[in-house]
Amino acid sequence: MNRINDEQSLLTYAPEPDVSSSTSSFPPWKLMIVDDEPDVHAITRSVLEDFRFENRGFSFVDAYSAAEAIRLVQEHQDTAIMLLDVVMENEHAGLDVVRYIREELQNRFLRIILRTGQPGQAPEHEIITQYDINDYKLKSMLTVQSLDTSMISALRSYRDLCLIDQQRQALEQALEEAKIAQKARFQFLANMGHELRTPLHGIISLAEILLRTPITGQQHDYLQRIKHAGWSLTDVLNNILELSEIVEGRLILKESPFSLHTIITEVMKTLKIQAQWKQIGLTYQIAENVPDMVIGDMQRLKQVLMNLLINALKYTLEGQIHLNISCGETQSHNLLFTIHDTGIGIAKDKHQQIFEPFELGEDALTKRFAGAGLGLTISKEIIDKMQGRIWLESEPNQGSTFYFSIVLKPV
Repeated sequence: MNRINDEQSLLTYAPEPDVSSSTSSFPPWKLMIVDDEPDVHAITRSVLEDFRFENRGFSFVDAYSAAEAIRLVQEHQDTAIMLLDVVMENEHAGLDVVRYIREELQNRFLRIILRTGQPGQAPEHEIITQYDINDYKLKSMLTVQSLDTSMISALRSYRDLCLIDQQRQALEQALEEAKIAQKARFQFLANMGHELRTPLHGIISLAEILLRTPITGQQHDYLQRIKHAGWSLTDVLNNILELSEIVEGRLILKESPFSLHTIITEVMKTLKIQAQWKQIGLTYQIAENVPDMVIGDMQRLKQVLMNLLINALKYTLEGQIHLNISCGETQSHNLLFTIHDTGIGIAKDKHQQIFEPFELGEDALTKRFAGAGLGLTISKEIIDKMQGRIWLESEPNQGSTFYFSIVLKPV
């Protein structure tokens, strides 16, 4: 194999030393030289011994064969650059090292610069196309300046990849900490919920007893309000307890055959009185190609539909609400549920926020509607568990359309 040309210039070249290099708090960049010719190692070290990038020089690791490189790269996983010869033990030894680093070690950070003195056995275009390398140099064309330029370019790339990875790890850590904090909050709420259940049921029971005693009309109205408020608070506590189970990963779907038409009919009958009281039209339509008997979690689907339709009733002051069920475009067991209302609408910047716990899509100080903002959160978690997704289209004063798709296999 050929030595690097222009050896005299390589040996005499010495960049001006960086007087501040000794003050750097960072370790030197690690460079691994892989070549079976000792002279190549010596010349490369001589050229780069005074090299500086971002006030850091090089520390060198030497490998004289592909086998040694594979062993050393495992020991020195913080290597920034590898100057790699192609032909060593055999004609493709260097390429074997590349394949090992990228495929076996899954190391995408290490910058690999191939150097070869026999380009005929390693055609540049073929090598760059088929192998994940970062640069390709012929030893006969490698001058001091081109080597210096390659080092700077490679280190910039390596530095940026490391920064991106550090940011990714920081984000993952922050996300994990947020999940732990959220879990702790819901556990606290769940514990408080259990403690509140007993006195709350006592309040409701006493209100029901008093309603059966001789009382004035005004007292009857007050007791009804107490009873209604108690049951409303019970619903909030139940949602908190259920959401805490979801956060802890204890939501389990129970799949069984059921009639889709029967479930929809039951839900509509349940909400019909409330819709009539508000003088709002409540209708539904099921496409002809939607199977009636399906397999899934009947109670969870019913819960999602109730949450979304009650939400629509709450925020619709006049007009109508319509539920439509159709088959997905790709497969018949992927069902699409569409709930359209003529309500107050939701600003676009709140579309994702309303699926977060305790978010109502409006400022808490100016909200006009009661609720803890848990229904949509629970619905989204259930839909995700059903291999589905939920989204919406809405603008203020233009109504809202909620969509969700789930997998329900026909019996």
